Amino acid sequence: MENFFVPKKIWQGGGPFPHILVLLGEYPEFRKYARAHHDLFAEYGDRLGVIPEDWLHSTVQGIHHPLDTARVDQLRGTLRNELAGMKPFRVQLGPVWPGVTAVTVAVYPEDGMAALNGRVRTAMEKVPGISLREKEAKYWAHASLAYARADFPDRGLNRALRVLRPPRVDITIDRVHLVNQYQHPDLGYYTWDVVEEVPLG
Repeated sequence: MENFFVPKKIWQGGGPFPHILVLLGEYPEFRKYARAHHDLFAEYGDRLGVIPEDWLHSTVQGIHHPLDTARVDQLRGTLRNELAGMKPFRVQLGPVWPGVTAVTVAVYPEDGMAALNGRVRTAMEKVPGISLREKEAKYWAHASLAYARADFPDRGLNRALRVLRPPRVDITIDRVHLVNQYQHPDLGYYTWDVVEEVPLG
């Protein structure tokens, strides 16, 4: 694996930057799923930044610059309007695999999350002054359990994750949260302050 927290990925001042997240720490079944990997991750010490249960999430869309209060208030309104027309949907979380810079959790099927991302981007694009990164050709729905904090061979981790394979988790996504997110390279994960919970439908 390769260090996630390289200079080009470090946020100036550590944030906060507004993001839309699914707060997976609010789902007890996913907290248990994440916990099933902790003994394995502990074998890698400081090489992995293991995400505490309270900060487990899936990013729907990030804004990588600050917003003033007026624009945040506008965004709250456009988000409510866009997501009022979207019904809650079911997803399955798992399996887990080591990516290039993070140990990630698959989110399937991807259609619901991709549609959610599209609606959120539309809401953001309606607010003057918000600049978004280029839209992905295919939205990658995922969550992370840990970020690499150093470069290290992942063959052993890959094999151990394949053996571990706890039962996958099914959840209903019926809400997202607008947050002010902070990046903590010294800890190896992200935290946030919730601005507003936005229900689907």
